[in-house]
Amino acid sequence: MFKKFWYHRSFNAALLELGIGTSELNPAFREEVLATALRENLTPKEAALLVLSAVYPRLSLVDRLSSIHVVRKWRSSPQVSEANYQRTQSAGHAFAQAPAFRER
Repeated sequence: MFKKFWYHRSFNAALLELGIGTSELNPAFREEVLATALRENLTPKEAALLVLSAVYPRLSLVDRLSSIHVVRKWRSSPQVSEANYQRTQSAGHAFAQAPAFRER
């Protein structure tokens, strides 16, 4: 129970570090990403990279540039393995069940 709580908390912190507001994400999409990340044993930062790969085309130029800086920093840390980074960036993860952002 506490493990899942801490995972969600770390996931939210990673999203904020990437500049993605958790309130902007569709709850169904968010839960789908979390289920995939837990099933594939991804770290919270790797799960946040899954979200980034799905929402990147809709980010502003400034948000894209700042997220690139964060991703570069993460790739040199032990929380993101190179193999999992490559998996999160591949088109193999299609989250078609729900749109990434809430409807405005």
